[in-house]
Amino acid sequence: MQGLPDRIQYAPREGATYEAPIDVLIPALMRLRKCEDSLKTLVLVDSLPDIILPALAWAASSKRYIPPIAVQTLVKYCGQEYLKRCLGKQRARELSERYAKAEILSGL
Repeated sequence: MQGLPDRIQYAPREGATYEAPIDVLIPALMRLRKCEDSLKTLVLVDSLPDIILPALAWAASSKRYIPPIAVQTLVKYCGQEYLKRCLGKQRARELSERYAKAEILSGL
């Protein structure tokens, strides 16, 4: 019919819903650098706002100076669903696949 606007198709959002501000993320990365075991990582996680944890895990996964156990602890703490909501399906799947192998090897 003429005169009617085109129908807008709804597509659910699958991308990141929140990007952590860089002025919060950089100091958190520097503090995460000092975490050499999961206990120290959990103490650090307790002092940070929950909303930046998925972005912190994503940023830390690409840094060589961050211990892998710290990133693995962050990924496990956030959980798959929270990572999907904050980072999107693709990034959440990449993090889970990369750090789930370490979980299997350690027997957890």
